[in-house]
Amino acid sequence: MIFGVDYYPEHWDKSEWSEHVRLMKEGGFNTVRMAEFAWSRLEPKENVFDFTWLDEITDLLAENGIKIILGTPTAAPPKWLTNQYDIFLRDKYGRVRGYGSRRECCANNPHYLERSRIITEKLAAHYGKNPNIIAWQIDNEFGCHNSTRCYCSHCRSAFAEWLRQRYQKISVLNQSYGTVFWSQEYENFEDVILPSYTSCDADCGDSPTHNPGLALDFYRFSSDSWIAYEKMQIAIIRKYSDSPITHNMMGHFSDIDYEKLAEPLDLVSWDNYMDNQWNCNSFETAAMAHELMRGAKDQNFWVMEQQAGPCGWDQFGGTPRPGQLRLWTWQAIAHGCEGLLYFRFKSAPFGMEQYWLGVVDHDGIPRRRFYELKQTGEELKRLESLLVNAKQVSDVLLVKSYENVWSHKIKKHVPDFDYRNMLLDYYKANQRLGTNPVCGGEKLICNRYRVIYMPAYAIVSDRLKTTLSQYVKNGGTLVLTFRSGIKDENNNMITQTLPGLLRDLAGITVCEFDSSPIAVRLSDGFGVTRIWRDIMEPDGAEVLVRYEGEYYASSPAITVNSYGSGHVWYIGCDLEDFALKKLVQIISDRAGAAYIPHPGDTEAIKRKTDHAEYLMLLNHTASKTDMGIRGQSLISGKNFDGMLDAYGVEILRV
Repeated sequence: MIFGVDYYPEHWDKSEWSEHVRLMKEGGFNTVRMAEFAWSRLEPKENVFDFTWLDEITDLLAENGIKIILGTPTAAPPKWLTNQYDIFLRDKYGRVRGYGSRRECCANNPHYLERSRIITEKLAAHYGKNPNIIAWQIDNEFGCHNSTRCYCSHCRSAFAEWLRQRYQKISVLNQSYGTVFWSQEYENFEDVILPSYTSCDADCGDSPTHNPGLALDFYRFSSDSWIAYEKMQIAIIRKYSDSPITHNMMGHFSDIDYEKLAEPLDLVSWDNYMDNQWNCNSFETAAMAHELMRGAKDQNFWVMEQQAGPCGWDQFGGTPRPGQLRLWTWQAIAHGCEGLLYFRFKSAPFGMEQYWLGVVDHDGIPRRRFYELKQTGEELKRLESLLVNAKQVSDVLLVKSYENVWSHKIKKHVPDFDYRNMLLDYYKANQRLGTNPVCGGEKLICNRYRVIYMPAYAIVSDRLKTTLSQYVKNGGTLVLTFRSGIKDENNNMITQTLPGLLRDLAGITVCEFDSSPIAVRLSDGFGVTRIWRDIMEPDGAEVLVRYEGEYYASSPAITVNSYGSGHVWYIGCDLEDFALKKLVQIISDRAGAAYIPHPGDTEAIKRKTDHAEYLMLLNHTASKTDMGIRGQSLISGKNFDGMLDAYGVEILRV
């Protein structure tokens, strides 16, 4: 099992390397990732390559039994490259996003593409058969720093060709977008604009002001551009190496379609930072991110960067408490991680990330964090046979659609609506009940899941309707909500009665809605709703909860419809946290979906291999907690009495 660190030998004098490697061995680290930001040292001048230093550290690591994941360095171009070629992104105002940080390059810029091909080929040819290179990482964090979308002339030309391939005829595009609105009809594909700054932007602030179909296609095109860039590098590496290829993704990040990005990769990896300058994530946010990464290929994953200390760029995030680094590691394992590297080994005293502390501090002396991770690695090594190739045990699937993320972002409905937060709410409700839902895209829809949640699934195709109909007919339980089935694949509002293609499945008709920011009480102890209320008439569906106020008092708020051998729930309004958990329990009980009761702010996750089944208990609180579960510990071999230490972890044989 990979247990490693992210290492930057180019940051240190060679005289320090041996001590670094000695400490890595002492800490039990068996793998490093390196070189993903070292372009200027690998190619100090155009077409002048120097791999001697990388050869030296590669040999030193090999001599000490430490394997390497080698990164292509294309996320941080050297200065000579930007001096010679204009490879910079343009923002929607036409401004150059210039040199001085990273990820400043355009995926459609021919100079950037060519130089990326050259450095990737040189690296792959040099190291492709090196037995100590066990995997490759393509680039680094595509899309971070809002770098997915570019508005340069190269992107406009590439977008025109992308549209030509998609629509074939400009008349089809005009019809699909409805460009007759505001006289926006185009004469040819080269005529189509990028959705950049417009005359309305000054009045509308951050609200998109372009045709919704154009805006959605630009999201699709921009995502596809980075996927094509990734595929280019993969094809080059494959000529020289059979080792696995990955890219380090970013959990909930949604500017790129991670399911499509994952397709050509051998495995998914991602970067997990629980508490940094910008976010102090809840454990549920991290848990869902792990599940999204596992769901991207429906297989276990690696964490390529795991937080190892307080971190930030110009401000620190919180300091991990004793036990939290171990806890966060085991949480990753519990959700499908089977290879993990900590960022970074030694803290850098210079550069933008001098406040991003690693396994050891700036002075290189191992302290509490180092020894906590050493203990964690020893536990992982001892239990490796239980962890690698283990599978999640869950009856519940939560479906995320990147195109729906983009559609909801383009047209937000009301100020307090947020599709990604809504997904997280449904994840939290299931986690708190104990169903531990799998998360992923439409391709995971099948009857191995007793319940499938698809909240606010705005864009619904005929193909998806057929898939859902078959799932429910075969006994599945589908959960839909307000703002489902309202749009076609061109991001246009449908002209059928809502919820459109889902109407027969749901057994209801949405007659109108109340988008006013008011509180309306719900029946049967379901609290109040504040953001949105579909006003419905049942058409065969059973009514479970009704509105108790406003002009639609006594109208259905939550319904369930029998369809074939299964059921379809329709939740017409937003719910408070307690009410959503209450509803999820009702749905789970009716569908026969298993769940594991556990205290708040903890996790109880069942996993299995071909030879064993076990329960992982995680306490995310600062207090000792009675988990209400007892058994034999696989970590200590002793009987576990149910009391889990603050930030504690336990694994019990089932």
